[in-house]
Amino acid sequence: MNMQCAYRFFLSLIASCWVSAFVMAEPSYGVYPLLTVNPSGKVPLAAVIEFDAPSTVSVELEISGVDYVERRSNQPSWQIKPGSFRIPIVGLRPASDYQLKVTVMNEGEVMVDQTFEYLTASLPENPLAFPPISINHIEPERLEPGFTFLSIRRRALGRSQWLTPAQHAFSTRWGMLVALDQQGKVVWWYESDARTAGIEWLQNGHILMHRADFSAVEIDLLGFTHKQFYAENRPLPPPENPDAVAIKGQQTLHHQPYEMPNGDFLSFAANAYWIEDYYTSDSDPEAPRKDQWVMADTVIQFSPDGEIQWSWNTMDHLDPFRIGYDTFWAYWWVRGFDKHVDWTHANGVSYDERDDSVIVSLRNQSAIIKIDRKTNEIKWILGRNDNWPDYLQAKLLRPVGDLLWPAYQHNPRVTHTGSIILFDNRAHGGALAFEQRLPIVEGFSRGVEFVVDEESMTVEQVWASADKPDEDSCYTNAMSDAWLLPETGNHLVIHAFCLPVDKITTEDSMDETLRSPGDFPYGGRILEFNGDEEVLRIDVRDPNDLLQWEVYGGFRAPDLYGGR
Repeated sequence: MNMQCAYRFFLSLIASCWVSAFVMAEPSYGVYPLLTVNPSGKVPLAAVIEFDAPSTVSVELEISGVDYVERRSNQPSWQIKPGSFRIPIVGLRPASDYQLKVTVMNEGEVMVDQTFEYLTASLPENPLAFPPISINHIEPERLEPGFTFLSIRRRALGRSQWLTPAQHAFSTRWGMLVALDQQGKVVWWYESDARTAGIEWLQNGHILMHRADFSAVEIDLLGFTHKQFYAENRPLPPPENPDAVAIKGQQTLHHQPYEMPNGDFLSFAANAYWIEDYYTSDSDPEAPRKDQWVMADTVIQFSPDGEIQWSWNTMDHLDPFRIGYDTFWAYWWVRGFDKHVDWTHANGVSYDERDDSVIVSLRNQSAIIKIDRKTNEIKWILGRNDNWPDYLQAKLLRPVGDLLWPAYQHNPRVTHTGSIILFDNRAHGGALAFEQRLPIVEGFSRGVEFVVDEESMTVEQVWASADKPDEDSCYTNAMSDAWLLPETGNHLVIHAFCLPVDKITTEDSMDETLRSPGDFPYGGRILEFNGDEEVLRIDVRDPNDLLQWEVYGGFRAPDLYGGR
């Protein structure tokens, strides 16, 4: 038997190094394994073992080195039919030596028994190219098992509407997904050429992510793109990807994707409506009115081929003159829709399989709404009972016990127990439009879980990471995530960023006379709670305070070699 081995060493400009081993074996049955590092060019810590199998084979992959065996008790195995195949190698720590043993068998006979020596890539040293991740507290034995995936963004300091073209590109033409292991160490990352938003762990083990260019991209853990969807009428050219699928008739595709049990996807499209005699202020009800373009969100369900299967338009069911704070901020201005009003700001969607309904978060309404997908009727509204039109009064949930209404919230989810968990940003101290806002220094945000009784039309708060501000409060006025984890019952809470409340004097980005959140450095925070006890705290923050890091949201994947 002849054996040829070649090892290639590469030292990057930022001192990231790895060994790529290309091994050609000549075993029986003509199986030739080949190890390739970072095959897509987008996931430096990923590798792939490729081979041809002329007959049905079973493949076992054993990985050892740097605590890997302790983190995984069962190594992946596959039953493979004849053809050319690719075995992914993921979940390895950077700058570490591993042994990858691949065994290929046919009817009990070993065809290949090959071990690869593999030195993984180092983390980028450029502080602008990789988020600084600090483990401040961790109790691995009390965490939900699995890998924490995060959608991370960077921003130049300053308000969005003030940024130079270069600063705007720095913020919007870059994004990153990062995965951490049970010890909080980086084991995977993917760099995007557009800012990332919500991410979803799919049934097939891939990730679907929304991007700032009004598209949604499905990737595997090797970094290869499998699908791309985009809004047909977005204020941008079509994607360079010739296989990208247009969601017809839509101006935007944004925020959080969700995969339904049947393989369809839920997401949001916002489209502009011309409304006469509309408000011009969310703080002064007597301010002069004018005709305005108003962005109204539509919940859309679309198939993998991009066809819309169901939709629910906020303009058809809600009062466009019920506004909240941030209606007139520059959210849509800097996204290609000049001077357009941000009425609903939908920012999270979930599906309740028990009764074929959809849960939607409308941030600027401070409301979570449940929609009957068969009839399009609103089943209930979770939020303050103030200022709703008469025709919706019967849909308002009544509180039971001590309950703090969510405000300007993000990403509600139907849990495995049937409860509703969400991130309660509590922007503006929970005030609705035209009400007096609390001082910024009294602000705090939280993860919170509710149980809804639809027969009695009541809601009860059953868990919260906080109910009042304290010296350790993290105030996050936008984005973020929360999960009830299925195995341990732990709660995962992701703060997109923690604002310096002692320096900020206004949340109004349009008020140039006062200091706004965009004017200061900040960073994200990841927390996990066992009951009320904090068992994980990770911060993502520039130690030099030169830029802003945001953790839009994320999820906990139980295993890197299978879907949810």
